[in-house]
Amino acid sequence: MVRLSRQLRRMDPSELTIAQFSALATVVRSGPLGVGQLAEIEGLPSPAVTRLADKLEEAGLVARRTNPADRRGVKLEATAKGAQLIERRAQIGNAWLAEQLSALSKADRLAVERAVAVLESFATERPGEAPESTVDLHESKETRR
Repeated sequence: MVRLSRQLRRMDPSELTIAQFSALATVVRSGPLGVGQLAEIEGLPSPAVTRLADKLEEAGLVARRTNPADRRGVKLEATAKGAQLIERRAQIGNAWLAEQLSALSKADRLAVERAVAVLESFATERPGEAPESTVDLHESKETRR
């Protein structure tokens, strides 16, 4: 997974660190967020997220907006430039992955699809719970072809 992630980053190198890119993607995906909310989602301490937000703001990728519900607080909102960067990275990565997957046999593509479903469940399941199985581990080789 780490090597795949590195390969995808090489497809569209940017000046962002992994943490900055992840925080920006979260803001783009989840909409305006307070620093505390972003810290919780990213699993980082608030001071670290404040520094990430500073860098993203300096790069013109996010903007701090006054929180209408709490004038002392701010919300981080993706700028058009930030949203475009995330979209461009997704398009480039998806095109590269599609090219790689197209070279696989049907059985291998199905195996990748099943593996992705399991990996996605790791990100969405509650800690300590086993993910739902997407494949019968006892099926014969003939039924997998």
